[in-house]
Amino acid sequence: MLITAVAVVASGCTGAGAVNVDPDRLPGVYRDDGTGAEIRLRPGGRFSAVGIAKSDAYRRGSATRVDFNGTWDPTPSNFVYLQPDTIGGRQVLGDIQLWTASPERVFLHPDVDGPVTLELVRVAGNA
Repeated sequence: MLITAVAVVASGCTGAGAVNVDPDRLPGVYRDDGTGAEIRLRPGGRFSAVGIAKSDAYRRGSATRVDFNGTWDPTPSNFVYLQPDTIGGRQVLGDIQLWTASPERVFLHPDVDGPVTLELVRVAGNA
């Protein structure tokens, strides 16, 4: 009984279903059909994002949707860092954690005590 309780508490600290995924299996296009938001992870560490609401990436972000490019860097954990490029000397967003649920599903979850803000599913046939 105690082991079950500890497992339930510990699982709540890792986000909503996040699992460690081999970074070599992540490149591809992930999309949320409801919002049209899309993140494309390219082999070699570059990414592009389209239609991401700032509030999906940050707890106190706005509903303004932005498009950006940058680098992605896997961690030994259950997320990859998205580091957007600067645009005109300014950074629109920075240090975003893209959580991995599987090689087929990723999500943004900026507040570990709050809900997942955006879930994206791999588009078949895109790598």
